[in-house]
Amino acid sequence: MTFLLLLACTTDNEVAATWVGGDFDFYTLVAMDECLGGALEALFMPEGVDTPHKFEYPIYIPSYEELPTEYSIDLREPFLGMPVKVEDGGEGWFHVRGSVMEEVFLDEVKYGDCAVTMTADVDLLPRDENTVDGQARIAISDPRGSEGLCPVFDGDPCQVTLDIEARRR
Repeated sequence: MTFLLLLACTTDNEVAATWVGGDFDFYTLVAMDECLGGALEALFMPEGVDTPHKFEYPIYIPSYEELPTEYSIDLREPFLGMPVKVEDGGEGWFHVRGSVMEEVFLDEVKYGDCAVTMTADVDLLPRDENTVDGQARIAISDPRGSEGLCPVFDGDPCQVTLDIEARRR
């Protein structure tokens, strides 16, 4: 809901007309786990749900003239080397669809060698020349591990939704 309210206040076309690509620091503001009743929120917000979590590495957001474009991004451990294709979503939006990380390991202490596949769809909308609001929907599927410690997810795939913000470096 917060995500939608922020976007309602944005003047898309004005920002899009002056948008310049660049490197951004990304933050997870809200994590909504539909997989394990909230247990995965700690994976995306390790300092707690009231503390925005800064991604470890900056991420490049292109200019509209560069679209569509493909490259690889590093978010933070264990989310490294994620291929993305950024496309023009219209009305100032950037869309990333179907970015797949085949093998993401969950918390080793709780889940042993359990790995999952994560597929991300991301929508980004510049709020101004230095700030971008967004939402990521992460489908988690195919839990597997030799130790038998993988959790039983509420669905396969199940979804974690993140409200995110990016700030120009």
